[in-house]
Amino acid sequence: MASSLASQLYKMRTLDRAIGNERTHNVKASFLFDGRQAADLDTQTIFDIGRDGLYELRQINQKFDVYAETLFSESIKDMDRVLQTKEENAKLDDSIRSFLFQLAPHFLTKPAGKTIEWLVRRFRIHEFNARDILAAIMPYHETKAFLTMLTIITFDTADMDLFGFLVAQRKSRRLLDRQTLMAQCLRDRSLMAFVCQSVFRACRQRLDYPGLHSFYAMVMSQYIGQLSTIDNSAIQFIVPFVLDGLNLGSKDAQAAAYMVLGSLATRVTLTEDALDKVLCAVAKRPADVRTMAMCLVQVLQTQADAFNSRLPARFLSILAGHTKLPQILCQLAESFNVEMFMRPLLSSLAHYAFTSAE
Repeated sequence: MASSLASQLYKMRTLDRAIGNERTHNVKASFLFDGRQAADLDTQTIFDIGRDGLYELRQINQKFDVYAETLFSESIKDMDRVLQTKEENAKLDDSIRSFLFQLAPHFLTKPAGKTIEWLVRRFRIHEFNARDILAAIMPYHETKAFLTMLTIITFDTADMDLFGFLVAQRKSRRLLDRQTLMAQCLRDRSLMAFVCQSVFRACRQRLDYPGLHSFYAMVMSQYIGQLSTIDNSAIQFIVPFVLDGLNLGSKDAQAAAYMVLGSLATRVTLTEDALDKVLCAVAKRPADVRTMAMCLVQVLQTQADAFNSRLPARFLSILAGHTKLPQILCQLAESFNVEMFMRPLLSSLAHYAFTSAE
């Protein structure tokens, strides 16, 4: 009974929302067309456009095949989401979210625009899935396509604290440049968290496209560089996002995390506990041992004093599993100064060797 009542209340709220957002003067929200032009196109026409876009995307990546039977199927063409139950809409949102992240690498292409047009018309993603849209396409924040999407998005009241600054961008029709994004991240670290979490969500879907990791690396590094001070609170906020990046299996994702870690290491001396976690994460599952070694050399240039020249045993145990590391360090020594890494490394190895011998 309670569940039935909850579903009815949910329908009433979403229906009220639909009525409140009804476009007047014969205008419809559209990603591809002018609002009045879009109003002249019926649902079947938009559906055909969306299906055409999906067909083109399926030629590029077979992972889009599954959506032909869900979001772009004939059976769902006439579905009105405001008449669905809360549970049904939750399932629909999961499918839309998955599609948006799968679409992200192709966001600037014409086929992607066609599919977005259908999702806007049929499922009103600009109203119900604004957060997921921004999470998927934030790496494109400096593009006209991002601004176009932004102009039709309707933000929930609950999301205004996080995304309210975008309303000004929309009103002025200005591209969201990196400086503006960084300024807002510095004012509200929850936006920085949203950016990082969005990147890692894409990575978990194995969406390793070039702009994704460089976006994370540049934004996070700039955030670290522009903080006026880095206190314990800031370190506790930043380090988990570094660890998340290091734990990803992708070579590009780890390289981006190395860059962020390097930025942090040059700004502040980490606590022994934080550095222990970071060093072990760097060494544990590197996609490329040489790049890992270069990262460790860079970090220890500034962090060696954190352990009083003695590296943690757990870290050394992990390093011992990389049989090619000694050869790589010798090669690096020909071009770089690795003394600040080798000194505590050899000292620590000697210490633990004598300790175990006793």
